[in-house]
Amino acid sequence: MRIKENICPRCGGPSTDGGTCARCRVDQIRWMECDSRISVIECPSCGAWKEAGAWTDLNRERTDIATERILRAIHLDPGVESPGFDLRIEDISPNRSRASCTVSASLLGIPVQESCSIEIVWQKEQCDRCSRMSGSYYEGVVQVRAKGRKPYPFEIATAAGIAQETEGALQEGGERLSFISRIDENRDGLDITVGSQRIGQEISSNIVRRLGGRFSTHPKLVGEKAGRKVYRITFSVRLPKYTREDIIIHGGRYAEVIAVDKDNVRIRDLFSGAIRTVKDSAVERLIGNLRDAECVMIAFRDGDMIGVLEPASGKTIECQVHPSSPLCAGQEIRIMRDGIDLIVIG
Repeated sequence: MRIKENICPRCGGPSTDGGTCARCRVDQIRWMECDSRISVIECPSCGAWKEAGAWTDLNRERTDIATERILRAIHLDPGVESPGFDLRIEDISPNRSRASCTVSASLLGIPVQESCSIEIVWQKEQCDRCSRMSGSYYEGVVQVRAKGRKPYPFEIATAAGIAQETEGALQEGGERLSFISRIDENRDGLDITVGSQRIGQEISSNIVRRLGGRFSTHPKLVGEKAGRKVYRITFSVRLPKYTREDIIIHGGRYAEVIAVDKDNVRIRDLFSGAIRTVKDSAVERLIGNLRDAECVMIAFRDGDMIGVLEPASGKTIECQVHPSSPLCAGQEIRIMRDGIDLIVIG
């Protein structure tokens, strides 16, 4: 009785429990199945890959993408252990490849091996982002302006750089539709056309954080989509009337703006060095910004008067400095012009 229980009724070989042996059970199990064909979709414009109906910006080689998709197309029985894969991919046309796949594994303690062939179809399709960009789609405009003046060139360049940095950070974080369509400089400032309201909000916040000022939003209803109202938003960024390193006149004296807080400016008197906070409405006139300063050589010093050599004419022009100023002949200093007057910056 014990001998019959230890014999496999299918093959006559030994059986641990008198039933079908492990090898016969393995022969009856379809332990591996392969999809005969898979499609890989790539955006021809930006190189994004489509995965389960969604686009991802995977910076990966075509072979790596194909390998990953082939492994997903191979379906193994849950009882399979220690699978190993031998894949060979051959291009048979510009948009077709064939993968030869051999899988070696263990099932019920029995080594198994099986092969299959999978056809790969390479498809081109414009992604959602490129489709919107090519169709001039946008959801908002960031308008960068300055209070009572045109933004300085360095402010325009800084705002454009902030916008591009913000776009890169958002897209790296998965916000694919947060893109910039256009950046246009005009006589009033800078206009940044954006593909989503999220990036418009982020760009505006980052510009204000870096350059000061404030921003407000102005939505405009442009239609409906799938029963929902569609708005485009103007993000109105207003830079402060004065900014750091501006040279202004306050109380008849020249001063440098060292900080701005809402409607107040903190200034340093260029003659005495005294620092005070005043209302921006109390500033009499804007001369310019330190970025526009010129470098000149001191030709002589006599008490509180110095003579600087003007590069354009070669003439020596006298300027008054504070008696305690350490400036001396031979030094190079920065100046700014206010009509025929020269302002010593130091």
